[in-house]
Amino acid sequence: MKDYIVAIPARYASTRFPGKPLVLVGGIPMIKRVCMQALKSNAKSVVACVDDQRVAKVLENMDGTCVCMTSKDCACGTDRIASMIKTMNIDPETVIVNVQGDEPLINPEHIEQVASLLESSGCDMATLCFEIDNVKDVFDPNCVKVVFDRNSKALYFSRAPIPYERDNFRNKEITDISELMHKHYHHIGIYAYRAKTVLSYAAMAQSSLEVSESLEQLRLMQHGYTIAVAPTSNPPETGVDTQEDLDRINAILDLKNS
Repeated sequence: MKDYIVAIPARYASTRFPGKPLVLVGGIPMIKRVCMQALKSNAKSVVACVDDQRVAKVLENMDGTCVCMTSKDCACGTDRIASMIKTMNIDPETVIVNVQGDEPLINPEHIEQVASLLESSGCDMATLCFEIDNVKDVFDPNCVKVVFDRNSKALYFSRAPIPYERDNFRNKEITDISELMHKHYHHIGIYAYRAKTVLSYAAMAQSSLEVSESLEQLRLMQHGYTIAVAPTSNPPETGVDTQEDLDRINAILDLKNS
């Protein structure tokens, strides 16, 4: 599938990591590294949705990438993409893949997969996941979990363990993945949707589930929108939220280049 746009929202004044889009990843500013990975997909264009001229400057003259300035007041990445859609007058039916601006090792295959999933599923949004193989992640609130039905439509996303194995969890401390009764899936924060869905999302008030879990995709679900979910067998490297994450990503790149 080639008729889609990759949108990369990036906020300069990150609460946990100020100036994050400009930190060096393998000697390259992170926002540029993310764009480089997105350009390896079959997207017809890559748009960086940024809120600071310093970030825009590092993307000047980058072939295949354009920059859209957005407000510093955007509450989340999806709102930033909605602003871009309005500014650039994007057709409502255009498929957009949301790649977060702190994913410097984003896999182009995942971009292709989620765009194709949106088309084939007929859902309002599509996203990916992978099977958890570390029991610690099942109980880690920073690891977002997802459960889905037999038609691969999301039933719920949560920071809590889902499904909650009542009899299993209450009777003993789970220390190994083999002790679980069900498969548990880690949600990957990449989304595909049409421009009109993004605009609808931005016009909605925050939902109670979204606020409770601090997961923006629950806003769509609580308003009756459908989300397709597909597992991938090649889990991505996690993004950069802290200096420790950045050090880990740079170590991975150093190893690849050695």
